[in-house]
Amino acid sequence: MMPLLFVAMVGSLAGYVLLRPAHPAPPKPLSWQIRSFDGLGPADQAIHGALLPASEEIIWFNNDTGGWITLADAQRMLLPPFYQDTFWKANGEVHWQLILPGAHQPHASQPGAESGHRETPAAAAPNAVSEGTQGQGATVYYGSAGKAPAQSAYLLVIGHAHAGVMWANQATIWIHPDALAPYPEIVKPEALVAKGWRQVIAYNGASEVERIKEAR
Repeated sequence: MMPLLFVAMVGSLAGYVLLRPAHPAPPKPLSWQIRSFDGLGPADQAIHGALLPASEEIIWFNNDTGGWITLADAQRMLLPPFYQDTFWKANGEVHWQLILPGAHQPHASQPGAESGHRETPAAAAPNAVSEGTQGQGATVYYGSAGKAPAQSAYLLVIGHAHAGVMWANQATIWIHPDALAPYPEIVKPEALVAKGWRQVIAYNGASEVERIKEAR
């Protein structure tokens, strides 16, 4: 009796191993995308990780007040990656600009720069910057001139889309392999891709659950 039971158990286990669905690999990004969990260097991954909650904070602020978190506000709110703390220093001391829709003017990025804390890189001419969001309704936080090894330039693009009768803010994060990449003339996806920018795709638990469901 025991040998038969043992054979049945081994057979069941072998059948499970042979018939269970193969564990698929994570979805491959498109040519103009890059995955956050295995496609970014240490500094880029740190900045991206900080931009994700920052984008939510910015959107909530806009929903509540109708305004946008300026870089001076970010200093008061201690909001990374804009806030100049040890995290900011450890991850390249990135120079940030805020480009608003309508006004299309870059806001001064770093209060510390005026106090001699660091030298602010030359910003793009106002006319050149203004063309970046004109007619697109997007608010952009543009980060450049990071000093960390192999660091990228960054765009946090907060666009506006209709959700029924309401407006919904949607954030996307883009990187450029050149930390000194100029602010793009247009921040629409096809224009960014043409200029060498790549969208960062966050891979999280919800993505893993969806991937497993699709594989079954």
